[in-house]
Amino acid sequence: MHTHTLEAIPKSRAFRIEVCESLSRSPLFKDWSWEELDTLSSYMAGYRAQAGDLLFEEGGDGDAMGLLLSGQIEVRKNDAAGVPQFVTHIVAGRTFGEMAAIDGEKRSATCIATEACVLALLPKSQFERILAVNEALGIKLLLRVTRLLSERLRQVNGALVDFLSKDAA
Repeated sequence: MHTHTLEAIPKSRAFRIEVCESLSRSPLFKDWSWEELDTLSSYMAGYRAQAGDLLFEEGGDGDAMGLLLSGQIEVRKNDAAGVPQFVTHIVAGRTFGEMAAIDGEKRSATCIATEACVLALLPKSQFERILAVNEALGIKLLLRVTRLLSERLRQVNGALVDFLSKDAA
């Protein structure tokens, strides 16, 4: 793992189309209209990362959610002893860092590119701008992200119950 400054991708129509196509395949946005996807993409910024690049660090400032366009990201979380533990892989078409776009709190996990990646980031400030400028789209985005976080929380609750049941046995 190494810290590397993400390489910004210049804004272009071609990049926005790539973002829209990826968003349309994402479970979070699959039923959005092309116009909605295009509007959302206009608020996002594109970046390239190399394998091993640190994207977010647990405990670091959180101010953006991302969409992985290509490549793969590994998510790690420190255990009680501070040792990083594997949580999951994020693959193309999936979002990550959603909590930071909502609450702006410290990062809850570390994200590392495990191969060359292209990602689109939506900073919290742009998320808030969508809510102010295009209220209907902003509310739709907020509802989607909230549902996604709720689904993940339910999965964690289930895993916690399983863990506690095994521990008690």
